[in-house]
Amino acid sequence: MSKKISALILLGGLAGMMASCTDEPLNAECDIEVVSLHFEEPERLMYHDYDTLQTVPSVVDSVSFLVRNYARIGSVPLTLRVTEGATPYLMSADGQWEVFRNGSSVDFSNEQVRRFRIVSQDKAWERFYKIVVLHDVPSEGDMSFDFEDYQLDPTNSEKFYIWSVKGNAVNVFTDGMWKNGNPGYKLSKSSAKPDEYPSVPLPGQGPDGSACLKLETCDTGPFGRMVNMRLASGSMFNGIFDVANALKDALKATQFGSPFKHKPVRISAWLRFERGETFQDKEANPVPGVVDEPDMYMVYYRNQDEQGNRVQLDGNDILSSPYIIGLARLPHHYNADGSDQLTNSPIHGVTNEWQEFTLDMKYTQEPDREIMENNGYSLVIGFASSWQGAYFQGAVGNKFYIDNVHVTCDRNE
Repeated sequence: MSKKISALILLGGLAGMMASCTDEPLNAECDIEVVSLHFEEPERLMYHDYDTLQTVPSVVDSVSFLVRNYARIGSVPLTLRVTEGATPYLMSADGQWEVFRNGSSVDFSNEQVRRFRIVSQDKAWERFYKIVVLHDVPSEGDMSFDFEDYQLDPTNSEKFYIWSVKGNAVNVFTDGMWKNGNPGYKLSKSSAKPDEYPSVPLPGQGPDGSACLKLETCDTGPFGRMVNMRLASGSMFNGIFDVANALKDALKATQFGSPFKHKPVRISAWLRFERGETFQDKEANPVPGVVDEPDMYMVYYRNQDEQGNRVQLDGNDILSSPYIIGLARLPHHYNADGSDQLTNSPIHGVTNEWQEFTLDMKYTQEPDREIMENNGYSLVIGFASSWQGAYFQGAVGNKFYIDNVHVTCDRNE
């Protein structure tokens, strides 16, 4: 939904000056911010106590709770935190919208999807959500992705493309979708056409003649310069991109990974890369003697700390967190202290010709089988057209092509 609150506040302020009116404008937002279920024994039905509560990013309109495969779920008390002044409604069995009151029990038996409608305080806007409780089911560990399931995002006026996944791969993808920075790019260049975004599909251009994925490092225009985010690296990953906080803290807004019950041992993909002409720093100054590089990585990390709190890696620590126990990544140069080294002689080996690359996972410790079975580890699969793109550094014009990704897991788990 388009956020109209700033305009309403401005108009309200002008009206106050003209008519000496002190009334505040009514809120135009209609989002669910937090959803929580109330179980008497959550640790018996879910993997962690905190799994009963989910913060809902502004771009998400479907919320799934995961329970153990033996859990018997019926009516469950539910609480919603919605934006100020908004009114939540629940669709009844006969298709009628009824005002929902927090703490009311909602029937989630048989994995039925319950539909909610949130109406803004000013009654001018509404948004629809789906909430479901799903049973965790055993799945094979190996996964393949070909980026052929894409469409224009219907919730964003078909401004940019989105990608879904199928089969057992859905298990490590929030709402079954790949995530990328396209929603953030829309904020800086709303005039861009769908094929001008950093992440786009290329029908028929993969190494096998199918569709492939193109990630491109793009200039963000005048708005990007104003907020000192002058380029956008094309990206693709499993997790969440919270576009509502992208301008305030882009690194924190990019949250990586989902629980995974298998031990990944390698990732392979067909790759092709065209390098942009000039590497630039965050201020868009050319950096002599440096060329840009693409990135591909797979991360396996402990998603709970020593006190039992949730751990969710984001752009600040996706490759450096102490909770990471396994990492596979395209080769790059590093400084003596382990920091990234900018260079004119990259060693990743990706050229303008399609090649298959295989990266083995390197573990610092062996995954614990009991922790694994209780969703205690998360898996991240990520790609970027500029390996320093998270810091808004890179070469505009980089093009990174990806297809036929395959994750292999230990068959002796």
